[in-house]
Amino acid sequence: MNSPPGAARVHLFVGPTAHGLPAVLVHQDGIQLRPPARRGHVQELVDGEPAGHIVLVDGRYDDVPAVGHRELLDALAAGWRVTGLGSIGALRAAELHGHGMTGYGQVFTHLLTSQAPDDEVALLHGPAPGYRPITEALVDLRAFAAHLTHAGVLNRDQAAAAIGLLAGRWFGDRSQPAFLDAVRTTADDAAAAAVRTHLSRLPGLRVKAQDLRDYLMERPGTQSPTPPRSCPATAAAGPSSTTSTPRSAC
Repeated sequence: MNSPPGAARVHLFVGPTAHGLPAVLVHQDGIQLRPPARRGHVQELVDGEPAGHIVLVDGRYDDVPAVGHRELLDALAAGWRVTGLGSIGALRAAELHGHGMTGYGQVFTHLLTSQAPDDEVALLHGPAPGYRPITEALVDLRAFAAHLTHAGVLNRDQAAAAIGLLAGRWFGDRSQPAFLDAVRTTADDAAAAAVRTHLSRLPGLRVKAQDLRDYLMERPGTQSPTPPRSCPATAAAGPSSTTSTPRSAC
């Protein structure tokens, strides 16, 4: 896919959400791939590059400080377009949609309307370049549970009970075997055995990856950057993470 003439350069922060997607879809003209964002990555980009389009998908937020609300607001104020989807990008977009950050996709809508906790999108993954997922995000397990109820493998109460059990655990414990154990605990061995036969379908049901695939196919953000603007009146008092460092830009 080629970018339209005059389109802003897209800086795509992505990692495990892109695992398994066709390389031709991820490696497009006009897209600069960047690793999962951590605190300071967006500010470094804004300080060192002309205004373009930031697409935040994946980020690190367990072993290092997460990408901050303030640096995203600073990017917006400097004339950058900022879109979030899939993982922490969808989370930050849900938190900052009233301040100019654009959200996209099913995960963004879910987080915006459900007030789900931050770890809804979290998972463990392997190193670059593959970023192979090791565990499953709860939002993806919800989609898998919905598939199981639609297929008649679990009833709604059984699916909800299994998800509820996993929701109370650390995100690093939400794996496919853990989901089977949850079904075995909340239903029975026969239900878990039936679920096992559907596990091969789970990768295709991951809504985080679906959102990224759809976004890259549509490329709704291929436009010229907007001029720098002043921060919204509420930005200074807007959302911030517990370890954020205030900046003077907003």
